[in-house]
Amino acid sequence: MNKSVIYPKEWLAIHPYVSLQPSDNYFVQLANTLYSSCSIPELPDFFRRKLSLYVAAYLEDVISELGLWKSFTAEHKKLYGKRLPFYSLSLDYLDDEINEEDIRFLVWNTWQKAHYEHDYVHPMDKRIEEQAHRFYEILSKAYEEAPANDWLKGCMNGFGSEKDRERKLNWLFGHSYLTEPSMLPYIEKVTPADRFVVPVGPLALFLWEMLDLLSDGDAWRQVAGLYPPSSVIPEEILRKNAEIYRLFVTGTRGKKQVYLSGYDSLKRFLTEILQWPDDEQHTLPQMKSHRNFVLMADAQKGILLAKDVCEYIADPDNPFYDSQKARQEAFRMLTVETLCPPDLLVYCIKHHYLPDAAFSDGSGNQLIQENADFIARHALLYYYRGD
Repeated sequence: MNKSVIYPKEWLAIHPYVSLQPSDNYFVQLANTLYSSCSIPELPDFFRRKLSLYVAAYLEDVISELGLWKSFTAEHKKLYGKRLPFYSLSLDYLDDEINEEDIRFLVWNTWQKAHYEHDYVHPMDKRIEEQAHRFYEILSKAYEEAPANDWLKGCMNGFGSEKDRERKLNWLFGHSYLTEPSMLPYIEKVTPADRFVVPVGPLALFLWEMLDLLSDGDAWRQVAGLYPPSSVIPEEILRKNAEIYRLFVTGTRGKKQVYLSGYDSLKRFLTEILQWPDDEQHTLPQMKSHRNFVLMADAQKGILLAKDVCEYIADPDNPFYDSQKARQEAFRMLTVETLCPPDLLVYCIKHHYLPDAAFSDGSGNQLIQENADFIARHALLYYYRGD
């Protein structure tokens, strides 16, 4: 088999149906044309092929009125007040047509999520801009002649059978051109139930959130487990957490977070302020090797604990903040799974307490500040939005 050719089965793999539609041959050829112009040597061939398919699928989405791209940019605007992260839009940007800025994002998203060892990809990397421009020149011509895929328009408004339902859910969760990049390393391990609790795609949205954006009507609400049940915390747990919270804010004079140096300080806080028993079950001896801690209290959730991140947090109440170390390492707070509990990370982003975060080469500080919450969603997925 000639590996330089993209085949119809690869195109079908990123679609919610199993039989070729009349328009598919055109888009397979378009993907091949895009692939022949894809020249980011650092990106392995597997991902150059994927990128070419994704960009062709983006055009198909726009002209077929599937709505996947439109729902992404609309939700991004709802969250952040702008259509796209990172990129300023030109005056001729049109919401319902193809745009070079959109393609820049697709190139960046695919490259950043590519599961091979590489540094975080700078969104303003010149190679991204150049590749997007080459792709845009091809898509501009194709936009005038490409056939619409009639199957796609309104396809997510419901389902005709159990098989149709499962194909559509599987596609939207981990095989569409927007969600597959984040799921490629994990998709083989995902169970049907996992699809309902793991957020995916550039905005780390849950399936039910994406379906609400894409579909009309209530058809998907018939699917058991898809929409989250109302969360009810047992009264006993609420009472316990409320008491922990009371002791916490009393001991900190109203502060909902405290910064501690070394295990001895942590143990004292747990036993003297929170009045926990002085035994190994309650004093967390497994934390002895860590240099500092953040404890954060919530009246309903109780407390959370983060370790070895104090140096990065520019909270005026944090005596251990180190701007020099933060310049080198604070970006990890936004991108490394389990380094920082979600509630603490949300608190830091909301209050702009990661002001030194930069890319590995020291650049991008302002870009990161303007897109910090998006970067965290995009990088951490479940570790930012999961329960």
